[in-house]
Amino acid sequence: MSGLCSRDPEWKKAFVGYVDKESEITGERFPPMALSTVDLDGRPAVRMISPRGFVGDGFLRISKEDKGQWTSDVLTICTHAKSNKVQELVNTNDVQLVAYLPHTRIQIRLGGNASLLFHPDNPNHSSLSLDMRQRVWPRNETISDNKGESDPALVNGCDVELDVEYIREQAYHHHSPVTQAWYSWPPPGRARGADSSLYPTEIPKIADKAEMERYETNARRNYVLIFIDVNKVDIVDLKQSTRKIYTRRGDTTWSVQNVNP
Repeated sequence: MSGLCSRDPEWKKAFVGYVDKESEITGERFPPMALSTVDLDGRPAVRMISPRGFVGDGFLRISKEDKGQWTSDVLTICTHAKSNKVQELVNTNDVQLVAYLPHTRIQIRLGGNASLLFHPDNPNHSSLSLDMRQRVWPRNETISDNKGESDPALVNGCDVELDVEYIREQAYHHHSPVTQAWYSWPPPGRARGADSSLYPTEIPKIADKAEMERYETNARRNYVLIFIDVNKVDIVDLKQSTRKIYTRRGDTTWSVQNVNP
């Protein structure tokens, strides 16, 4: 007889568990997180972002053939291609994200490296530096009672068929029409123009078909999905006065240390 187990690292299990508890109260799929980068002058820059989720989870299927059998520990966020954070991440891809869950009193800090995926038609388009195949695995693995080991065919990351553009498209389509329209707007942070037509609230509501298609094309071209390859996690439980630091080793395994809060 065989059983099922998850290959998810312990930090992700803890992360998802805490987020799910918070979600029961707030109704939010993911809590907002603060993203810290280094600006082009070498100074810290921080802003609030809304994570899209982990590659393989929910709507972030890894390909059209994926029926929900894959998952990962790669967190995704998104941004406008012309936002300041894009050039900051191209220049220095080391990032930290932090979330505080006020109802469960949990603080979660994630450190890692960002890889940006632009639309293929975007002038900034380039291939990902992250080898996603090593960060994706079956959602559940069959464990043999005889050997007590997982089936190697199920955990061989190199056999995973990944379509990163498909992942980016799914992330875009699962935004609200209002958010999708924002991606068609002029560059964030620039002076706002007087022409209100530059700022549609919902692209499908644009009467002129040619103009609607142009804004839709711009929105999709400006949509950037960012993959965070997490390598360090710091979780503080303020109710229990505990703190654990998870560090990824050179391979795909993790160490954990209990430290003072």
